[in-house]
Amino acid sequence: MPEQSPDAMLDSLLEFREELPADKFVLKVMHRVRRERRRRRLILSVFGLIGAAFGLAGALLLAEPLARIFAAMPPIGTTQVVLFVVAAVAFYAWFMNEDVDLAL
Repeated sequence: MPEQSPDAMLDSLLEFREELPADKFVLKVMHRVRRERRRRRLILSVFGLIGAAFGLAGALLLAEPLARIFAAMPPIGTTQVVLFVVAAVAFYAWFMNEDVDLAL
C-alpha cells in the first residue's frame, strides 16, 4: 500500500508529467543563476581586495619594528631561533599525529 502524503500541493508538484517545462522558464532560471554567481564573485573580490589592503597596511606598519628586532639579533641567534621553531612545529605535528595533505 503506497504511503499517503498529507500535502496535496507536494503531490501535485512531484507527480509525473509528460510535458517538459518551457525553454523560457529554464533560460530565466539559468540567467538568474549566472547573475547571482557574478554578484557573489564581485562581493568576494571586493572584500578580498579590502582584506589584502588591510594586510598590506599592517605589514608596512610592522616592517620597521620587525627590521629593528632582527637587526639587533646576532645571525647565529636568529638561525637558532628559526631552527627551534621548526623543530617545535615538527614535534607538534608528530605528537598530534597531524596528516598534512598537500594535494590541491
